[in-house]
Order: sequence, then structure tokens, then C-alpha cells
Amino acid sequence: MAVNRAKQSSPLLDLVGNTPLIEVPVFQKEFPRSSVYAKLESMNPGGSIKDRSVSRMLRDAQADGLLHDNKIVLDSSSGNAGIAYAMFASALGHKVKIVIPDNASAERRQRLEAHGAEIILTDGVLGYDEALLEVRRMYEGNPDIYFFADQYSNESNWLAHYETTAQEILSQAPKTFSYFVSGIGTGGTITGVGRRLREERPD
Repeated sequence: MAVNRAKQSSPLLDLVGNTPLIEVPVFQKEFPRSSVYAKLESMNPGGSIKDRSVSRMLRDAQADGLLHDNKIVLDSSSGNAGIAYAMFASALGHKVKIVIPDNASAERRQRLEAHGAEIILTDGVLGYDEALLEVRRMYEGNPDIYFFADQYSNESNWLAHYETTAQEILSQAPKTFSYFVSGIGTGGTITGVGRRLREERPD
């Protein structure tokens, strides 16, 4: 008989967010009247901004009844999201399977395994697209046992940044600023923060 190890919450997830915004002393000679600020997302439990979207996706899936009982959390990842899945899903009592290309660094693999994730490798020569295809094949082949987080299509991804990252920036940054700059992976950060900033600061 299968044992339900799932939990509804974990203190680890409560540590996500509320990261500091610091002024970075760059471009001062070239632009003496300008300031640059950086959000220290490395202060999240898993060390990256992906902690925000992953924790939100898992919590929303629980609330919607999609993540329960002995469901296995499944997704593809090229890096930090996989680490966040491994940490948070394990803390909630769920097994985790992460599909990654086989050319991912040894450090990434070790961190995933240290948090209890099962790694499924795809041919790195075929690129990250092959990992995306494989994770979908796995889910479609056995949908009853998996919660497929699908970070690229999951609205909770960008909503995490709309409701938390952007709000923190608005409360921490100077009242007037000109640009928001972000790296882009799934597009969740730039979509969520950008939408909220445009609403709150249309100028």
C-alpha cells in the first residue's frame, strides 16, 4: 500500500522572497548622475530567482488539487529551476524527476541528487529542446502519476514575479527609475515584473 508522505506546507518555502535591493557602484564615471541597483536573488534558499516561481507553482498546484498524495513532480530544467524543484517538492514530501541534457555540469547533477531528485538525461547534442520533448513524452505516457509543472506554460511562473518580485522592487527602489533589466529563460521574470511595473509606473 502506498504511503502518502505529502505535506501542505514547509517552512523552507516561507523563506523565499523579500531579498535585498542594493546599489551597485558601476558606470559611475560614464554616468555620474545615474545609479544601478541589483536584487540579490541569491539570498533565496536555493540561491536563485527560480525559487520564487517554483515555490509558487507548487503551492498553486496544491491549492488547485493537482499536486497531492503520491504525485511525482516532473519538469525539465537546464539549471536553477531544477534545484528549486528538488528542494521544495522534497520538503513537501513529493518525489521529483528532472529531465536535463547530459551535458549539464557535474555540479548541477550533484545538487539535484543531493536534494533527492531523480535525473533523466537526454542527448545534449540535440539541445535543450530534446529535454522539453522528453518530459512531455514522460507525462503523456503516464499522466496519473505525475504533476507536470510545465514552467514554460504555467501562469503561476510569471504571477510569482508580478505579485512578489515586482512589489518588492516598487517598495525598495527609488520612486523614479528608468529601466528594469532581467535575464530571460522561461520569460517569467520579465513578464511578471514588467507587467506590474508598467501598471504602477506607466511613465
